[in-house]
Amino acid sequence: MSAAGRVHRAWGIALVALVWLTTLAEAQPRPVIIKELTVEGHRRVQEAVILGRVRSMIGAPFNPSQASEDLRSIFNLGFFDDVQLRVEDFEGGVKLTFVVAERPFVRDVEFVGTSRLSAEDLREQIALRLGSVYNPVDVQRARERLREAYEDEGYFEVQITPNVEKFADGDVKVTFTINEGRRITIDRIVVRGNEGLTDEQIREAMATRERQYFILRGTVQRQRLEEDMDRIVARYQDAGYVQARVERHEATVDRERARVTITIDVVEGPRFTVGDVTVTGVTLLPEDEVRRQLRFKRGDVFSRTALREGTRRITDLYSTVGRASADVVPRTDQTPQNTVNVTVEVTEGPEVYVERINITGNTRSEDRILRREIPMVEGDLFTLQKLRRARQRLVNLGYFETVNVTTQPGADKGRIIVNVDVTERPTGLFSIGGGFSSVDSFIGSIDLAQNNFLGRGWQVGLRLRVGGRSQQGILSFTEPWLFDRPLSAGFDLFSTQREYPEYDYETLGGNLRVSHPFQEYWRWLLSYRLTRDTIEDVESLAERSLLADEIGTRWTSMVSGAVTRDSRDNIIAPTRGSQALLQLDVAGLGGDSQYVKTVGFVSYFWPIWLGHVISARAEAGYAFGWGGEEVPVFERFYLGGPNTVRSFKNRRLSPRDDDGTRIGGTSEVIGNLEYIVPLPFNFRLAAFFDIGNAYGFGTKFDLTDTREAAGGGVRWLSPFGPIRVDYGVNLDRREGEDFGALHFSVGSPF
Repeated sequence: MSAAGRVHRAWGIALVALVWLTTLAEAQPRPVIIKELTVEGHRRVQEAVILGRVRSMIGAPFNPSQASEDLRSIFNLGFFDDVQLRVEDFEGGVKLTFVVAERPFVRDVEFVGTSRLSAEDLREQIALRLGSVYNPVDVQRARERLREAYEDEGYFEVQITPNVEKFADGDVKVTFTINEGRRITIDRIVVRGNEGLTDEQIREAMATRERQYFILRGTVQRQRLEEDMDRIVARYQDAGYVQARVERHEATVDRERARVTITIDVVEGPRFTVGDVTVTGVTLLPEDEVRRQLRFKRGDVFSRTALREGTRRITDLYSTVGRASADVVPRTDQTPQNTVNVTVEVTEGPEVYVERINITGNTRSEDRILRREIPMVEGDLFTLQKLRRARQRLVNLGYFETVNVTTQPGADKGRIIVNVDVTERPTGLFSIGGGFSSVDSFIGSIDLAQNNFLGRGWQVGLRLRVGGRSQQGILSFTEPWLFDRPLSAGFDLFSTQREYPEYDYETLGGNLRVSHPFQEYWRWLLSYRLTRDTIEDVESLAERSLLADEIGTRWTSMVSGAVTRDSRDNIIAPTRGSQALLQLDVAGLGGDSQYVKTVGFVSYFWPIWLGHVISARAEAGYAFGWGGEEVPVFERFYLGGPNTVRSFKNRRLSPRDDDGTRIGGTSEVIGNLEYIVPLPFNFRLAAFFDIGNAYGFGTKFDLTDTREAAGGGVRWLSPFGPIRVDYGVNLDRREGEDFGALHFSVGSPF
């Protein structure tokens, strides 16, 4: 065949193929185009939310499979009981309408029959919320959660019935009718399988008790009981039983008696002692000093807590030399000889520096007020002691309800970020009130004070106080950081009138003061005081008394200097630390009074166990006149009252003249010892022993001539400060003296 014939043949075949394809295409149906998407039946759920789950699109071909997927996606929103699709012809295509039937919404949740648990507490236990979609499954889950909450509190007989009430618009109200039943209390706790520890030792480790407060039966709380199993294991591990476990525990309920018996089965295993103790990786510090922090040795009973505390002490030790990133890892190896070999691996790490200090929560106080109390700045070497001191100083400011000082890793292992989070408390006080004091009898007062004035740390105060035996007015101002330096400066203006049994005393004057810290915990103070002091006679004062020469008005010009040290953890209610003061007053730089007076004291606070605190104070004072003058009567030493020897009323312990009039002493010694027990609601009990006396003007200084008191009291850390009620018994009562004395006062005794 010629070339032309082959070309004609090819064109013919192509023409036939084109005709066949055209015919085939005309035989296929055209696609149905979606022209509109709509929703019907929705009331609360917005159309956009529903169509947001639809993959079918306007202008796209209608696909039944895709439409089925859209129905499932809409139903999975969880808002509907039913979802259907309606397809209609529309403008040359189809219109898809998703017809939904919304589930009812929960309009109200109510609890009926509750008395032991509040409705607010019950609402927190369940996931059923107002405005949520009603689902019967959620209601049943809520019922089970409520039952568990009641059983956690010991109400194992509780019966809970949910009722659903429908409103006209379809929404529902869910009501839980609760019959709480009796509270099942603990009859006995039975421990089985224990030989190394007694039943009592195991019960002491538990928070669950057979008896609470010595009278009331304990209650079963599921969560607390589960935690008790961990406490029992921890108690065993501290006693050397490192393989001990609680095999099972169960609570058997006697519903007739509303009592439950808790049975605990333990498997103790052998008792382990400490084997070899090895410390590795120590180069910066003496190894003996590091090992000493563990406080256990070979042959001691092995204790997990002792190991954990020893590890913490080693970490703290490294922090004192700036190695806060030191990594201390204890490893234990049990041997067939029932010993535990302990290896403490120390990775000393680099020195750690403060990268950043973040302060949050101070909505009113300026940042600089807090930063100046923190004994470190960005770039300083970080130590744990500085961190603890920062928190202590911020707490003692009295500006904050809570102070949390934490750390987090910095940009690298040699840097650390310090986070200070505070919750501010009201630092202002305005009060008008009255009360009773064992010193001043009935009193009325007006107090206006602000310890953080304008958020700048200024301390401003005005006090007016009128009592049956005294009147007082004080205006004071203190700038704790003068010129942005830790230089405290301020002044006081005061007027006081006081009626003592022997005389009436009136003083009017002012005081300028300045102080500055030095070293850690130390501060020096200087002040100048100028007063006009008046002594007026009273009828009981015999003319031949040595106090007769004191009657009249004099001016006192006095300079004072003092050195203090205060490491107390809390100045209001200290539990650890100490306080010391040595003060010297010199009067005579002008004025009429000429005397020298010095007072020194030291107090200590030791925490012991369960929050109990032992505190002690020792104080001594001495004064003498010069230039032919005696020490003024208002500067002499009188003991008795709520802060010295508490078996005597205020100022009742003093040397007397031949007429029997108390004339005050030129020297004093005081000793106090207290044992404090914390109670709930910021209450504390105290037992105390006091000893001391005042000497001078014919009374020979003799440390064997002292007066003793013992007693007890109640303290309350109220929003207005510590309030105390003490009763002291006179242990060496003499003729004409009372058996004891009752004291009402505000503030700590020392």
